[in-house]
Amino acid sequence: MRLLIILIIFIAGDVSASVTNHYKENDNDVLILSLLIQDHLRKTNGREISLDELLQSDKLNRISKSFEKVEVKSKGGYISVYYKLSESRNSKEVELLDHERQRTKFFKWTERKMKNHFDGEIRLDYGERFYKVIKVIRNTTS
Repeated sequence: MRLLIILIIFIAGDVSASVTNHYKENDNDVLILSLLIQDHLRKTNGREISLDELLQSDKLNRISKSFEKVEVKSKGGYISVYYKLSESRNSKEVELLDHERQRTKFFKWTERKMKNHFDGEIRLDYGERFYKVIKVIRNTTS
């Protein structure tokens, strides 16, 4: 009986560990934004973020029409960057490069109702943890 319980625990643990976080293909612009934020924070050592600076960092000009506004708030344990999507967003044309796809492969995604007027949130660790992206949150419309 004990062996059966232990076996079930190991099998259930393996199954849950193999589940990956899937994102919608039309959220590639959010992935690119999160990478640009991460790179910007690493270069400036956590200095304030502006959307114009992030868009200038996008050399391929893929997300220039996707976002209307970003706002940074430091919280206990992590940094939140809230984003507002633009009405002229055309995310279906945004493609990730291979190295970007590798960097974003393990990002955690979730959906929840946001209490503010933003469309989503990107959570990052503080600088002593290299500004690792912790989670990307999408606002649910319902």
